[in-house]
Amino acid sequence: MKHDKKNNQVRKTIWKMPFLVDELFKDEDWKKYEATDLEGRVPSEEMKLQVQTAIEDQEERRDRKVLLKYKTIRYLRYTAAAAVLFFFSFHFISWWTKDELLPSVRKVAVVAKPTALKDTSWTVIENKHRQSVLLDLPDGSHVRLFGQSHIRYVKDFTENARDIELVGRAYFDVAPDPKRPFSVLAAGTKTTALGTSFTISTKSRNQVFTVALHTGKVLVSSFKNSFKQVFLNGPGQEMRLDRFGLTQVDRPSKGIIAKTSDLASADLLNLKNTPMPAVLRALETAFKHHIHIGDQNIAEIHYTGEIDVRKDNLKDILTTICLINELRYIVNEDGSYTLYKQENTITEHLNN
Repeated sequence: MKHDKKNNQVRKTIWKMPFLVDELFKDEDWKKYEATDLEGRVPSEEMKLQVQTAIEDQEERRDRKVLLKYKTIRYLRYTAAAAVLFFFSFHFISWWTKDELLPSVRKVAVVAKPTALKDTSWTVIENKHRQSVLLDLPDGSHVRLFGQSHIRYVKDFTENARDIELVGRAYFDVAPDPKRPFSVLAAGTKTTALGTSFTISTKSRNQVFTVALHTGKVLVSSFKNSFKQVFLNGPGQEMRLDRFGLTQVDRPSKGIIAKTSDLASADLLNLKNTPMPAVLRALETAFKHHIHIGDQNIAEIHYTGEIDVRKDNLKDILTTICLINELRYIVNEDGSYTLYKQENTITEHLNN
């Protein structure tokens, strides 16, 4: 039965692939046999055996290819499964480790010293009284804030600037700080200074804004570019801006000296390089108080500035004069005033 099955298999294979006979038996082999004498001489058994062997070899090769393909597919499946398992295992371990380390990170955050932040809140100071008040700023500068005036600034200033908003009138004595310019914003203008003393007013009669320089240098500019920048670089120089946007700059020379007779009868004292004795006599006439000079070298000082004897009181005027010229005054028992040289000047205080 098994032998007949193999014979049938051989016949089917030869029928499907007749070229196998040509490959196994060459032409010269076929010529040896005569057509009339095929029986007994045709190597039927030998040919059948060789054909069967060739078929088995071919089937074996085909089986090996199928087996190799199957093993390759199975290997790729195992590899892919291992990669997926490794991927999820890695993320699971990372997630688990993160949850385990989180409490320690929180502890470090609690123990860590918080970073000190500057106070960026606004400080608003308003002087509702007639007399002026002297204020100390966070950077060491000083402000004489006159009556019915107020200022506003960031409490600790910023790292790059020291800006103050002013409405009214104030005298500024600026502490030097090259890295942070000192600027006053008033009536649409910005006055920038470094190590300077100056007075700004937004309450003059016919002017919207005035700035008088006492020491150092200032640069005055407009927010809306309504006028060109003005640079004041000498004591006594003054800039005035009227309501029409026109500017006027006074740069007095040392030869100009105001006459005492003109000062005695004026309500608005426009002083330009005026000797201190003449200034004090004009104030005596206006306020009916005696003013004495305690140190003789005070008589050599010349003063430049604007004094409105109808709006400003005598103490405020003397305070401004003393701040600008590094003087001090005392009130005597009889109500008179005496001026002396300042022992510890503001400049010395800032340098220390």
